[in-house]
Amino acid sequence: MIHRTFLYQVWHHNKRLCYILTVFTALTLMANLLGDEVTPFFVWGMYSEKEKPVQQYEILRTTINDSTVVNIYDHPNTDTRFYLSTPLAYYKRIKDNNNQDPTISFLQSKLQHRYAQIRFLERSLFNTGPQQAAFLNWYARYLQQVTGQPVRSLQIDVVKAHYTDKALVTDAVYPFEKWERP
Repeated sequence: MIHRTFLYQVWHHNKRLCYILTVFTALTLMANLLGDEVTPFFVWGMYSEKEKPVQQYEILRTTINDSTVVNIYDHPNTDTRFYLSTPLAYYKRIKDNNNQDPTISFLQSKLQHRYAQIRFLERSLFNTGPQQAAFLNWYARYLQQVTGQPVRSLQIDVVKAHYTDKALVTDAVYPFEKWERP
């Protein structure tokens, strides 16, 4: 019976590889039992709890030149829809996090005092002040390219809404950012 196991076959094929697999498996199991998520491709924490239902959604609505509301679903290309929504949502997460890239906050909480060893990489790896200041100019240029119309101003609103059995109901709308061509 043991002759049919994977590790037994690896042992007979390559003893060094068998040791590497055994040590990797043991270290991974030990780290997971201790509560550490040690490898980015093998994370148990993502399966550890039920997902809670969302009571209210936050939707970002972009209006060009005070008249044209950008509907990402008007664009058949999924890449275009991605670049219309995801960078804008991440920009809002940065603003909601006191103008600090949420990845920095996450790494600081995970690495604690060891974060000081990688702090020098912040300006090149994360969205710090210069990247944040340039975002709305980039977004306006991208919108102009995608929509084919000149963008003189942008209004980005946050729409808070929830679902009923029949429809999406708007609870509140408030301005998030305003940009005008310099």
